Amino acid sequence: MGRLVRALARGLVHGMAHGTVPIGRYLLAPLAHSLGNTSKTYRPEIDGLRAIAVLAVIANHLGASVLPGGYLGVDMFFVISGYVVTSSLLARSESGGAALLKDFYKRRFKRLLPALTLMVLGSALLFTLVVSPFDDSYRPSLRTAMAALVGVSNLYLLRQGTQYFSPDTLYNPWMHSWSLGVEEQFYLVWPLLLLACGFGRPGADRWRRRRLVLLSLALLVASLSFDWALTLAGQEEKAFFLMPARFWELALGCLAYLLHRGRGESRIPDTLNGSAGETAKPDPLPSQLLRGLVRWFHSQRAPLTLAALAGLLLLLTRPESERSWTSLAITTLTAALLILAEPGATATQLLAQRWAVAIGLLSYSLYLWHWPLIVLARWTIGLQPVVIAPLLLLIGLASLLSYRFEVFCRYGSGLPLVGRRALVGYPAFSLVSAAILVALQGPLQARLYGGRLDGDAGQSSTIKRIGGTTIDTVHCFVEPTSPLRQSDSWNACRSSQGPERPTLFFEGDSHTHALIPLGERLLKDGQFQVAFAARGGCPFPYFQPWHQDRHRSDRYRLCQPHAQARLADLGRAIQPGDRLVLVSNLPSTLGEGPRSEAPQRFEAYRRSILQLAGRIKHQGGRLVLVSPLPSFEQSKLSIPLTLCHSEWFRPSWAIPQACRGVAESRQLELQHTQAIRVLQRQLERQSPVIDVFDPFNSVCPPAQASCRTYAQGQLLFSDGNHLTSQGALRLYGAFSRFLDQT
Repeated sequence: MGRLVRALARGLVHGMAHGTVPIGRYLLAPLAHSLGNTSKTYRPEIDGLRAIAVLAVIANHLGASVLPGGYLGVDMFFVISGYVVTSSLLARSESGGAALLKDFYKRRFKRLLPALTLMVLGSALLFTLVVSPFDDSYRPSLRTAMAALVGVSNLYLLRQGTQYFSPDTLYNPWMHSWSLGVEEQFYLVWPLLLLACGFGRPGADRWRRRRLVLLSLALLVASLSFDWALTLAGQEEKAFFLMPARFWELALGCLAYLLHRGRGESRIPDTLNGSAGETAKPDPLPSQLLRGLVRWFHSQRAPLTLAALAGLLLLLTRPESERSWTSLAITTLTAALLILAEPGATATQLLAQRWAVAIGLLSYSLYLWHWPLIVLARWTIGLQPVVIAPLLLLIGLASLLSYRFEVFCRYGSGLPLVGRRALVGYPAFSLVSAAILVALQGPLQARLYGGRLDGDAGQSSTIKRIGGTTIDTVHCFVEPTSPLRQSDSWNACRSSQGPERPTLFFEGDSHTHALIPLGERLLKDGQFQVAFAARGGCPFPYFQPWHQDRHRSDRYRLCQPHAQARLADLGRAIQPGDRLVLVSNLPSTLGEGPRSEAPQRFEAYRRSILQLAGRIKHQGGRLVLVSPLPSFEQSKLSIPLTLCHSEWFRPSWAIPQACRGVAESRQLELQHTQAIRVLQRQLERQSPVIDVFDPFNSVCPPAQASCRTYAQGQLLFSDGNHLTSQGALRLYGAFSRFLDQT
């Protein structure tokens, strides 16, 4: 089978190249023209390096086990970009400051924006066809695409990555655009730094270059220090996404060009000793040392170049757990290859192979399109082994089309009304494209979706909301580490529909947030108003100690002040007839063993509840304790819930394994939480205002021998213990009867 696929692929490529497939000649013509570049300043080995980088990234994205260190290809791209951009700027440095900037940004816009916009719009149309508009990934993904069009997707993804309910980025077709954001932000800064060093106006080339070398070294050290500081402080996401933490990789490429002078010659570069024709002056000691180091490198150029290439390829096999040193190593080796590679050397000949140069020329388009098509495969038929060959072929075709469009915009007449004024036209084109993405989240939402929309929206989302109100996850759930909120900010989490009636105040951790769909159903009944306030991982009311001393973790240090602030708010809000419903994951704070094993925890919980009950009684309200739910040996679903539903484009055999149901013994589940239930019933007897609601039978009926995450084809739990919207609605009948009887 594999041989047949390879034979078909070779036959198709051969046919395209020789025009037997009509579209082939059209797609391959620009690439064939670029391969004929005979410019003396052109370095084909750089495109060979680009080929290694993009192939490594694609292999890693198809499966981390295929090439564990393939993600390092992005680090290689940063170094190459620094080299090429510096080369481009210095080649035109005598044209004047304004002209230098105008020419640079015009060329950058033509190089980057057309292909980027084509990819974003094309993949957005496919995305909206196969992704439910109710899925948690829908809006964040399209917003990532919008951010990519304006060069800030790295900042948007950084913000998204810190949110508890943020969707998995493996299903975001534009996640890979973060690196483009880093580069585009670099492009805004680097030309200005060159102007600050004296380029863009008449002057001695020697001194300008020396200032630029020193500035590059200083910024490299500062950026690398910032990167390490963030990493040591546990802020790896910031170190990954922020341009200042990545600047050192681009600066290393800039230094590589300054040392090499972009000529690829075997002689020692004169970068540090001034331009030709200038009067030689004695060099200070640092310059002498650096010059001596460069001289030694040049004397050992051929074997060092080959060793650097071999080392670079070896690094691509190292696992991501070694990133702390592999990123530094591969960027250093990439810079070394850019400096040392010379015509005729073995390493240079290997990198300058015609097929490698062709892939390098296509690398930008390949990078743009490979990830969206891989993600769209995940949304539909999955990344089965049989899919890989057709998927790679599709990536290649999309990249050829993208490259032709890029060449047309760079060297042809460009798009009508856009190409003539590139500095204004292409950014405007990107903004118009962003407006289309806004429409896909507004008036066009669900218009293009090819699947079924007849089911409950809650089946596709872990983001909860009550229609017609501002009660939703965004307003009514905060992360454990989020700053304390002002009291009036919680007002958005209380309904005010219809005449005055008693309010159900749901309070607690993320399990409270999971009951918002239940609150919507109760609100429609017209008997109660509802309010929700939840802080992840924080029980309400606060007590300590917790199981395994989790209360000492810095992650939960705001639980106590949050609870104190909420108690003050509730003291002003609760009126006679209102009920305070406490929903927390008590097994995680009290433990699931016998009460005798945790007397301090259980006693602390008992005191906190009785103290709160006294306050509620004084205000004329009642206190409802919600007993524990079943729990399952299942981690949080790292896939969107949409993938658990079959569609015409997602056959049942493509449903991910993570969607399969999990079952646990009903008797054992009850035994694990029996001590907590006994304590809650004791508290109910001790206080006349305490009522206990047990949701266990609603999601795990007594007639069943086991508790299951699925019931009648509907997913009830999104992870080991959090209810989905369908799971929360399962509680409605029992909870309504409970409210009527208490």
